[in-house]
Amino acid sequence: MHGRYARQTGLSGFGEGSEKILKNTKIVVIGAGGVGSALLPLLAGAGVGKIAIVDADKVSASNLHRQTLYTESQIGQNKARIAAERLKNINSEIEISAVEKFLTTQSDVLEILRKADLCIDATDNFKTRIMVSEACAAAGIREILSSAGGYASQLYLFEGGKSFGDIIGDATARTESSMGLPIFAPAAHLSGVWGAGAALRTIVGAQKFEAGYIRSYDFASGKLFECII
Repeated sequence: MHGRYARQTGLSGFGEGSEKILKNTKIVVIGAGGVGSALLPLLAGAGVGKIAIVDADKVSASNLHRQTLYTESQIGQNKARIAAERLKNINSEIEISAVEKFLTTQSDVLEILRKADLCIDATDNFKTRIMVSEACAAAGIREILSSAGGYASQLYLFEGGKSFGDIIGDATARTESSMGLPIFAPAAHLSGVWGAGAALRTIVGAQKFEAGYIRSYDFASGKLFECII
């Protein structure tokens, strides 16, 4: 086999038709931090036709141990814009857009989700995750939530009205940010890899999208947890 995606289309569950399916797919990725640094290059490399990257934050020195999309020379620059340029250099055949905007209302999220096939939330605070998840539920868009904190990686799948609020219980009581809290870089990247894997396999039909599915791995204890709520 020859061609850019030959090693991918040769996989069970993918096949020659998967290239066209991926090319005709639009994914919105909200958050271009540590999780996004692992997630975004994998989506671009696989040939997802349209990727919208949403992040108004700027690169800081404290990001660089885990946010490997960025370099020291880019400190102070917008993450979404830099990530978009990086992805264009990975795959010039796809469309990448950068949305340099803080999401403050569900309407903001719904506007960005227009014509999207899938949303991946890679943000770092409960307030935004709740808002994004509720917007995806309202719009009927499948959502993958990839997150990390401390030594732990997490993956959540939502569809059919299920949202992050169903996982954490009292949504109004869980609005703290993880910004500034300790985080193990491999945990952030594993979450991104999980998110990309779930997205790509779901898109081409190689994996069933199980709403309410949760997966967590703790690098400190070496324990893996999975369930469906």
